[in-house]
Amino acid sequence: MKKLFATIILSFCSIITFAQDYAYEWRGIMIDVSRHFLPIEYLYKEIDAMEHFGLNRLHLHLTDAAGWRLEIKSRPRLTSVGAWRTEWNWKTWWNGDRGYSDAEHGKGGFYTQEEMKQLVDYASKHGVEIIPEIEFPAHSEEVIAAYPEVGFNHAELDMQKSTTYSLMRDVLTEVANIFPSKYLHLGGDEAATQRELQPEGMRLVKQIVDSLGRKMIVWDEALTDEPSDSDMVIMVWRNPDTAKKAAALGHDVILCPGRYCYLDKAQDAPMYEPEGAGGYLPIDSIFMMPNPQVGSHLLGVQANIWTEHVPTPQHLEYMLWPRAFAIAEIGRLGLTSDRNLRYFRKKALKATEYLHNTLSINAFQLKNERGQRPQQKYKSYSFSINYNTSPHPAYQGVGSTTLLNHKTGGWSNNDGSWQGFIGRQGMDVTLDLGKQKDITQVSADFMQSVAPDIFFPYTIIISTSEDGTTFHPILTHSHAEIYAARNEDYALLTWPIAVRTRYVRLQALPGPKQGWVFCSEIFIK
Repeated sequence: MKKLFATIILSFCSIITFAQDYAYEWRGIMIDVSRHFLPIEYLYKEIDAMEHFGLNRLHLHLTDAAGWRLEIKSRPRLTSVGAWRTEWNWKTWWNGDRGYSDAEHGKGGFYTQEEMKQLVDYASKHGVEIIPEIEFPAHSEEVIAAYPEVGFNHAELDMQKSTTYSLMRDVLTEVANIFPSKYLHLGGDEAATQRELQPEGMRLVKQIVDSLGRKMIVWDEALTDEPSDSDMVIMVWRNPDTAKKAAALGHDVILCPGRYCYLDKAQDAPMYEPEGAGGYLPIDSIFMMPNPQVGSHLLGVQANIWTEHVPTPQHLEYMLWPRAFAIAEIGRLGLTSDRNLRYFRKKALKATEYLHNTLSINAFQLKNERGQRPQQKYKSYSFSINYNTSPHPAYQGVGSTTLLNHKTGGWSNNDGSWQGFIGRQGMDVTLDLGKQKDITQVSADFMQSVAPDIFFPYTIIISTSEDGTTFHPILTHSHAEIYAARNEDYALLTWPIAVRTRYVRLQALPGPKQGWVFCSEIFIK
């Protein structure tokens, strides 16, 4: 009997050990509560979900141009002015006056220190550490509206003024008293001016963080080439290869690359999904995120939900879950593991049901997923291509064969099946059929995604040539009607012609909104 009892105890302990065995220390979610203020009761719900799935870091993006969301008693105007704006909807506000107001007339809100302390205590009891982020020096319009004396311009704190660091010390001292976390996040991203001052400015802020006994996290723009700065943790959101550079300089790294971890993208066929920031990121792509191979410097992984286009708590839950479950599974298994996608899908379906039925979270119904855009294949003459305007370096697809593989692209503009063109000339290519042929139509596959300024071409011009030098326009067509039709759309546009020629020039020109033209394929028959 004793032997049986001991065996049961050992088995039970091994189960506990397995349940607590995670590949990474950091398994996180970031929620942007600045762009659209999230009532605190919803943060409790997210903590419950995080605990269940083994996520243990809740990174709160508390400050940005759209609103300051934390009470600072020594600097009351941060909330009396900075927490309230003239419009609730961020897009309307950002494209309008970008003005601030007050609690009586404005839209927004903030968390009191007592509310946040209670949330921190609740999170701690449920295995979740809350990491506050206070932006520095950019994304600070709301701070400057409250305290103009610290502004370098309308958007950035002045890194040469002692008053700036006095404000930061006041703020961070109170933040540290609310959040017992080992870490404080100080932003450091997307500063457009004072770039030569930023490394020293971040070091001065780090001195404040160090004096409070905390460790500073920054976005990857704040990475320097100085090994002496290696005590900063780098949160990599742009190119995952930056993680290698950071690790080589001695930094610990948290991975949240936008291509795999930004949950403001559509998780299914974009035209059927709520408005987002543009792009397509299904749960499978998150789970199969590649390993940047940074070794022991990798603290972990994190999903980020930015809320420019996510105005309600229900919309936020829909975008966040169950995709955050993929981050939980990566945090458990590690990026070096052999990840079984089929097994993961089964677990994700069960996770979605738990979110709906037990936690009443408005998660995306994974069982109804439409999936990737079906590839359409068409017969086409073979031809070579010459670019009169070059695709942008960031959106070259797979090179010169991108538009010639006889099949249309997927939902995402950066999946390698699309080429992106920016500028007034749009896409301008010359197609060489090799010899004269009879042509009855030209077709091309385009996309529209309004949030990142991707639009259908407004005007199409088709010209032909016998020698490849002198071209004669044979068709000019306006697509103004579809240009204004939808936020998200995809269309194979076809133009009937009747001509015998060797060379065809296709110009796809932008309209009044300018922006990008994205094409995945050209067909000629």
